[in-house]
Amino acid sequence: MLRRLLRPLPALAVLMILPVILAAQSPAPSKAEAEIRDAVRRYDAALRQGDTAAVGRFFAPEYTFVNARGERLTRADRLANLGSGRTSLDSLAHAPEEVQIRTYGDVAVHSTLITLTGRYSGKVQQGRFRALVVWVRRDGRWQQVASQLTQIAAP
Repeated sequence: MLRRLLRPLPALAVLMILPVILAAQSPAPSKAEAEIRDAVRRYDAALRQGDTAAVGRFFAPEYTFVNARGERLTRADRLANLGSGRTSLDSLAHAPEEVQIRTYGDVAVHSTLITLTGRYSGKVQQGRFRALVVWVRRDGRWQQVASQLTQIAAP
Protein backbone atom coordinates (compact mmCIF):
# COMPACT_ATOMS: atom_id res chain seq x y z
CA MET A 1 0.00 0.00 0.00
CA LEU A 2 2.82 2.43 0.87
CA ARG A 3 4.47 1.63 -2.45
CA ARG A 4 1.25 2.52 -4.28
CA LEU A 5 1.05 5.86 -2.44
CA LEU A 6 4.68 6.75 -3.22
CA ARG A 7 4.51 5.85 -6.91
CA PRO A 8 2.91 9.15 -8.09
CA LEU A 9 5.35 11.25 -6.02
CA PRO A 10 8.15 11.39 -8.61
CA ALA A 11 5.71 12.59 -11.30
CA LEU A 12 4.21 15.09 -8.88
CA ALA A 13 7.67 16.35 -7.91
CA VAL A 14 8.58 16.85 -11.58
CA LEU A 15 5.35 18.77 -12.19
CA MET A 16 6.04 20.99 -9.20
CA ILE A 17 9.68 21.74 -10.03
CA LEU A 18 9.33 22.05 -13.85
CA PRO A 19 8.02 25.66 -13.80
CA VAL A 20 10.99 26.68 -11.64
CA ILE A 21 13.44 25.04 -14.05
CA LEU A 22 11.80 26.61 -17.10
CA ALA A 23 11.72 30.06 -15.52
CA ALA A 24 15.42 29.82 -14.70
CA GLN A 25 16.28 28.80 -18.27
CA SER A 26 14.34 31.53 -20.08
CA PRO A 27 14.00 34.61 -17.92
CA ALA A 28 11.69 37.37 -19.02
CA PRO A 29 13.59 40.13 -20.76
CA SER A 30 14.32 43.13 -18.58
CA LYS A 31 12.94 46.56 -19.41
CA ALA A 32 16.42 47.65 -20.52
CA GLU A 33 16.75 44.62 -22.80
CA ALA A 34 13.38 45.38 -24.39
CA GLU A 35 14.49 48.99 -24.90
CA ILE A 36 17.72 47.82 -26.57
CA ARG A 37 15.81 45.46 -28.88
CA ASP A 38 13.56 48.35 -29.87
CA ALA A 39 16.55 50.65 -30.42
CA VAL A 40 18.23 48.00 -32.60
CA ARG A 41 15.06 47.62 -34.67
CA ARG A 42 14.80 51.40 -35.20
CA TYR A 43 18.55 51.76 -35.88
CA ASP A 44 18.46 48.96 -38.48
CA ALA A 45 15.48 50.61 -40.20
CA ALA A 46 17.28 53.96 -40.31
CA LEU A 47 20.39 52.28 -41.76
CA ARG A 48 18.39 50.49 -44.44
CA GLN A 49 16.69 53.77 -45.40
CA GLY A 50 19.98 55.67 -45.44
CA ASP A 51 18.51 58.19 -42.97
CA THR A 52 21.69 59.92 -41.77
CA ALA A 53 19.90 62.14 -39.22
CA ALA A 54 18.10 59.17 -37.63
CA VAL A 55 21.27 57.04 -37.57
CA GLY A 56 23.19 59.95 -36.02
CA ARG A 57 20.81 60.02 -33.05
CA PHE A 58 21.91 56.46 -32.20
CA PHE A 59 25.62 57.38 -32.05
CA ALA A 60 27.09 59.04 -28.97
CA PRO A 61 29.52 61.91 -29.71
CA GLU A 62 32.50 59.66 -28.85
CA TYR A 63 31.21 56.71 -30.92
CA THR A 64 33.88 54.46 -32.50
CA PHE A 65 33.29 51.78 -35.13
CA VAL A 66 35.73 49.03 -36.11
CA ASN A 67 34.62 47.76 -39.49
CA ALA A 68 35.06 44.30 -41.01
CA ARG A 69 38.43 45.33 -42.48
CA GLY A 70 39.72 46.38 -39.07
CA GLU A 71 39.58 50.10 -39.79
CA ARG A 72 38.61 52.42 -36.94
CA LEU A 73 36.01 55.03 -37.87
CA THR A 74 34.60 57.92 -35.88
CA ARG A 75 30.99 59.01 -35.62
CA ALA A 76 31.71 61.69 -38.22
CA ASP A 77 33.29 59.10 -40.56
CA ARG A 78 30.28 56.79 -40.32
CA LEU A 79 27.78 59.58 -40.89
CA ALA A 80 29.78 60.99 -43.83
CA ASN A 81 29.92 57.52 -45.42
CA LEU A 82 26.18 57.08 -44.97
CA GLY A 83 25.38 60.59 -46.22
CA SER A 84 27.54 60.18 -49.34
CA GLY A 85 26.11 56.75 -50.16
CA ARG A 86 29.48 55.06 -49.54
CA THR A 87 27.67 53.09 -46.84
CA SER A 88 24.33 51.61 -47.85
CA LEU A 89 22.56 48.40 -46.98
CA ASP A 90 20.43 46.35 -49.32
CA SER A 91 19.55 43.81 -46.65
CA LEU A 92 20.31 43.24 -42.99
CA ALA A 93 18.95 40.31 -40.99
CA HIS A 94 19.75 39.21 -37.45
CA ALA A 95 19.75 35.52 -36.54
CA PRO A 96 17.30 35.68 -33.59
CA GLU A 97 18.85 32.67 -31.83
CA GLU A 98 22.24 34.45 -31.85
CA VAL A 99 21.11 37.76 -30.33
CA GLN A 100 22.52 38.28 -26.85
CA ILE A 101 21.96 41.38 -24.73
CA ARG A 102 23.59 41.84 -21.36
CA THR A 103 22.77 44.89 -19.30
CA TYR A 104 24.84 46.48 -16.57
CA GLY A 105 22.80 49.36 -15.26
CA ASP A 106 22.99 52.10 -17.90
CA VAL A 107 25.35 50.07 -20.11
CA ALA A 108 24.40 47.20 -22.40
CA VAL A 109 26.48 44.88 -24.56
CA HIS A 110 24.67 43.54 -27.61
CA SER A 111 26.14 40.75 -29.72
CA THR A 112 24.49 39.25 -32.74
CA LEU A 113 25.02 37.33 -35.95
CA ILE A 114 23.86 39.27 -38.99
CA THR A 115 23.64 38.56 -42.66
CA LEU A 116 24.00 41.64 -44.79
CA THR A 117 24.56 42.87 -48.29
CA GLY A 118 25.53 46.40 -49.15
CA ARG A 119 28.48 48.76 -49.05
CA TYR A 120 30.64 49.90 -46.14
CA SER A 121 33.03 52.80 -46.76
CA GLY A 122 32.50 52.35 -50.49
CA LYS A 123 33.44 48.65 -50.54
CA VAL A 124 30.96 45.89 -51.31
CA GLN A 125 30.24 43.80 -48.23
CA GLN A 126 28.12 40.72 -48.09
CA GLY A 127 27.97 37.68 -45.94
CA ARG A 128 27.61 36.74 -42.32
CA PHE A 129 29.11 38.90 -39.61
CA ARG A 130 29.42 38.94 -35.84
CA ALA A 131 28.54 42.33 -34.48
CA LEU A 132 29.29 43.66 -31.02
CA VAL A 133 27.70 46.93 -29.92
CA VAL A 134 28.12 48.77 -26.63
CA TRP A 135 25.09 50.90 -25.72
CA VAL A 136 24.85 53.55 -22.99
CA ARG A 137 21.63 55.06 -21.64
CA ARG A 138 21.88 58.85 -21.51
CA ASP A 139 19.10 61.36 -21.03
CA GLY A 140 16.51 58.58 -21.16
CA ARG A 141 17.64 57.04 -24.46
CA TRP A 142 20.12 54.42 -25.59
CA GLN A 143 23.11 55.39 -27.76
CA GLN A 144 25.96 53.39 -29.23
CA VAL A 145 29.42 54.27 -27.95
CA ALA A 146 31.31 51.53 -29.80
CA SER A 147 30.67 48.76 -32.28
CA GLN A 148 32.64 46.21 -34.23
CA LEU A 149 31.80 44.05 -37.21
CA THR A 150 33.76 40.86 -37.96
CA GLN A 151 33.11 38.77 -41.06
CA ILE A 152 32.66 35.06 -40.55
CA ALA A 153 34.70 33.01 -43.00
CA ALA A 154 32.67 30.76 -45.27
CA PRO A 155 32.95 27.07 -44.29
